[in-house]
Amino acid sequence: MTTTPGTVTTKGAPDPAAPATRHVLDHAHLPVMTLRESAVANNTAVMQAYVERHGLLFAPHMKTHMAPALAERQVDAGAWGVTVASVQQAMVAWEHGVHRILVANEVLDPTGLAWLASRRAVDADADVLCYVDSPAGIAAARAAQDAVAGDLHVLVEVGFPGGRTGARDEAAAHDVAQRAHDAGLSLRGVSGYEGGLPDVDAARAYVDGVLGVAAAVRHLVDAPRALFSMGGSAWFDGVAEAVAGRPADVDVLLRSGAYLTHDDGFYAERTPFRRHPEAGALVPAIEVWGRVTSCPEPGLALVAVGKRDISFDEGLPVVRGIRPGGTATVAAVAPAPGAVTVTRLDDQHCYLALADGSPGLTPGDVVVFGISHPCTVFDKWRQVLVLDDDDTVLDTIATWF
Repeated sequence: MTTTPGTVTTKGAPDPAAPATRHVLDHAHLPVMTLRESAVANNTAVMQAYVERHGLLFAPHMKTHMAPALAERQVDAGAWGVTVASVQQAMVAWEHGVHRILVANEVLDPTGLAWLASRRAVDADADVLCYVDSPAGIAAARAAQDAVAGDLHVLVEVGFPGGRTGARDEAAAHDVAQRAHDAGLSLRGVSGYEGGLPDVDAARAYVDGVLGVAAAVRHLVDAPRALFSMGGSAWFDGVAEAVAGRPADVDVLLRSGAYLTHDDGFYAERTPFRRHPEAGALVPAIEVWGRVTSCPEPGLALVAVGKRDISFDEGLPVVRGIRPGGTATVAAVAPAPGAVTVTRLDDQHCYLALADGSPGLTPGDVVVFGISHPCTVFDKWRQVLVLDDDDTVLDTIATWF
């Protein structure tokens, strides 16, 4: 049978000539990024159970994947809404039906602030918030609110010395809160970010301090309940422990996002579920598939996967499997630890060091990589394939970066 070649116009998209149900290596335009359905399902359930067990609200960080289909799945599982890092990301969430959005960042752009301030006029049930940490931010927020006759809801961000944004101490945070209240903004509470701290003990101490700030500015929050938001993906157990004795009128909104896909590196080492295995376990869901293109000298193989395709900022990829011959008909081989190691990435090339006794690689073989840090692999793809455990393609989802 003659097959007509397809045309792929979006990175990661399947060949249009491919059947709806197929093995990932049938009609493949490698490299491709895939998600394992069983892992995503497991991680969704484990994390939602965790936040519910601790009495927390959950707004997973959508910037991790920027895939509306995944955000919808998280909300359907019980999430309050989503967290984003920019107004552009908030717009993507909004246009795909998520109208509870926390912009976990200061917004100073007048156009972006005006959009945020106008959301309740579009949907009375919407809840859209952003951060403030300076008089300049408050002035910009008030000007945008006035420009659209809108209503801008804000959290005072409390940081720590050497960290990123946020007021650096209680006095500065109280001043920002007072100014936001006096400016007529809708002050909802306080927020912070513990993910940049070195360990869970430091995170716990920091969160406890920000809770003190929340208590000090509570009288400025003109709402029956105050909001307190925290949550990276490394130390959220410290958050849960620190807020256990919070006042009854404070809702804690956790923002962790990397849990959904997990990884084989940075978060595999740091996830709270390693410290608390009784709470469940996360499973790596992301794989990037690439083909060996050259074996130019003993002990070296080159794969057509590079910095344009896979994350490298928090550690190099790891080899999870090899498909000899690169077809669906040959079973995967799992190399022993240290047998096949990624040593370097160029823009479009991955260098593999082959130890003595490792599985031999031949041009045409397929290598399946696990990744470290999911946030910086999703942004490299516009289409991601969702796989069953037998590597059958179940779905294709889009990212909106």
